[in-house]
Amino acid sequence: MLKQKGNLLFLAAGLLGLGLSVFLIVQAGVSGIVKLLAVAGWGLLWLLPFHLLPQALDVLSWKWLLRGEARARYWFLLWVALVREAVNGLLPVARVGGEMLGVRLLTRYGVPGYISGASVMVEVTLTLLSQFAFTIAGLLVLSYEVSDRHLQLDVVFLLALVLPLLVVFVWMQRHWGLFTVLQILMKKLLGGKDLLALIGDPQYLDAEIRRLYARRWGLLPANFWQLASLLAGTAEVWFTFWLLGHPISFWAALLMESLGQALRSMAFLVPGGLGVQEGGFILFGNAIGVGPDLALAFSLARRFREIVLGIPVLLSWQVLEGHHVHLQWRHRHANEESIS
Repeated sequence: MLKQKGNLLFLAAGLLGLGLSVFLIVQAGVSGIVKLLAVAGWGLLWLLPFHLLPQALDVLSWKWLLRGEARARYWFLLWVALVREAVNGLLPVARVGGEMLGVRLLTRYGVPGYISGASVMVEVTLTLLSQFAFTIAGLLVLSYEVSDRHLQLDVVFLLALVLPLLVVFVWMQRHWGLFTVLQILMKKLLGGKDLLALIGDPQYLDAEIRRLYARRWGLLPANFWQLASLLAGTAEVWFTFWLLGHPISFWAALLMESLGQALRSMAFLVPGGLGVQEGGFILFGNAIGVGPDLALAFSLARRFREIVLGIPVLLSWQVLEGHHVHLQWRHRHANEESIS
């Protein structure tokens, strides 16, 4: 029952977001947006290899956390990261869906479940902290380059709301044992079903998380690669506007990327950030002199990249799942024959 309600919530949020996206596009003028996209034309395909740069840098952060695991090879982690992104961006799930799948794929590849789960949890936490610092950089750009005081105050207010949540989130992982608490709650809510046991004993998970956090300053390289990834994402924003025939400054691109990422992360319950991304780009674009039609053309260019890159990645994941099911069937069939 709880799962069905969650699915209905995600579906409703996705439909509302889709409706908002369509409304914003119609309001801004479909013909104008199409003309802007036509300027870029097939050049939009360059966004696919360009996007691999921020992903490749971000995976270096994850690889750093898993540097004791020889089975967690870099190129495999890059593929898993692309699958995680495609699931979060294209499927009707909250943004944690891709992370859970990432744990599953790592575990299937031979990495112990508790190590996989701990690495993803710490990596996500460090990502949130890096995004918070990146958002502050965007706020500084907003303060110096834009005179819209109301927008500045709104961003400061949102940061003030998020910071205590981040502190509590990290504190629970380090001191309470987040997965142990989740296990207790899930057992009560789901009638004794222990879903967390699928990826490992929660106590082992919490112990591994504490071990990772015990590195303290040793985690800085992971943050460094994440911040480098965010800056590469800023370059991708600049490149996209250049393809659309309306180049903007790097600082304006940083503002769009940092605040846009923050807004989409806060709306993690909305599948693919539908409507939220489009509305955010219009809002922040207006602050730097980018009209609604150009902001939406940029958003659709990003959606185009997500779809064209994400669909083959999802298909490759399905092929792997099919191969795994086939191997299970052959193994079970062989066992039945040996018994008989």
